[in-house]
Amino acid sequence: MSLRITGGEARGRSIASPNGITVRPTSSKIRQALFNILGGRIVDARFLDLCGGTGLMGIEALSRGAGDLTVIELEKKLAANISASLEKLSFEAEVITGDVRERLGDLQGSKFDIIFADPPYKSPVAKSVLHLVDRYNLLSDDGLLIIEHSKDTDLPLDKVSLTRTNKREYGQTFLSFFQKPDKPAQEQQ
Repeated sequence: MSLRITGGEARGRSIASPNGITVRPTSSKIRQALFNILGGRIVDARFLDLCGGTGLMGIEALSRGAGDLTVIELEKKLAANISASLEKLSFEAEVITGDVRERLGDLQGSKFDIIFADPPYKSPVAKSVLHLVDRYNLLSDDGLLIIEHSKDTDLPLDKVSLTRTNKREYGQTFLSFFQKPDKPAQEQQ
């Protein structure tokens, strides 16, 4: 399967999704909506893509001007595919293979401007991501955590210091936006 980049310097180019592994790439409609919401905030941003899958979200971020990309992906075959796609497009990024619940601690001390997480639907990973990003203090002061999830996902909002500042609905898919509590909701339009 081939996936097309929707914006930026690599717009219209495509990356491959390996056969035999079940992934659910973020639809082009949702990707375009998200990057429209982010606007100029993506330029020079440190972007962390959790549960990277095909790598499309992080690659799209680089295409649109992100300054730095780190991707965490559980499946070795998918992580290798992300690295190959980055090389094909002449982009550089750090690709970490492993479970985000175990590997996020390795990033403690790092700060990211945008963290995007698209864990498998109906898995406990979305809740873990919210908790661990907060626990390891991975967001920059005005950073933004975006979790893509199904409408049935119950995020533990009362157990973290991060504040949900926005929630967008796209059919059965939701994007929940989180920031540190003393920061304004810059992504709202």
